[in-house]
Amino acid sequence: MDINVSNIKISYDEVLQRLGYLKMSGRPDENLEIRIKECMETAQRLIMPKAAIAFDNIIASENFIMFENGYKIESLQAAKLLTGCFKAYGIAVTIGAALEKKRNDLIAQKETFKALVLDAAGSVAAEEIIKTANVQIEKFEERSNNIISKRFSPGYGDWVLQSQTDFLKWTGAERIGISLNESFQMIPEKSVSALIGVKKTDNRD
Repeated sequence: MDINVSNIKISYDEVLQRLGYLKMSGRPDENLEIRIKECMETAQRLIMPKAAIAFDNIIASENFIMFENGYKIESLQAAKLLTGCFKAYGIAVTIGAALEKKRNDLIAQKETFKALVLDAAGSVAAEEIIKTANVQIEKFEERSNNIISKRFSPGYGDWVLQSQTDFLKWTGAERIGISLNESFQMIPEKSVSALIGVKKTDNRD
């Protein structure tokens, strides 16, 4: 299946939440709101949403997930999440490198506020991309009377971050410009990877 993430919109309220306004001090005043929205417009121009996706039949045992192509994920928590699933998707998404570069330039210029807003907007955009991909997979599988699991990502629980290398290779993440640094963190920074299982509706439990 194809995933379309080209029309991602950055939510103002979610950016405010990332910045801590909604929790700590309510909404910003009018002047501050104007500054935040100007930064968000810049962020919207800079993001280049992309997604890579792979899928394969699986067998989920007690402590690992074995894929038909020979790929294997060793994680008790991932295997538990995908219990009863017959197929799994791997997704990798990114907003691209331009926003991150602009944010770093602003930090160097001591434009701290603009850099913070841009960083928050980038995080919101990355999460919106993975949510959009998730919804499209869910709708696609519903046509075959299937349901999907929650997302699970390398680095969570007992699925060690080092596993990101093989996972991204499987998804084809390099085709959308994602690589890993020596600490196995994704580059560009505003990138997200996730595993999603698929089961038949009558195997809901």
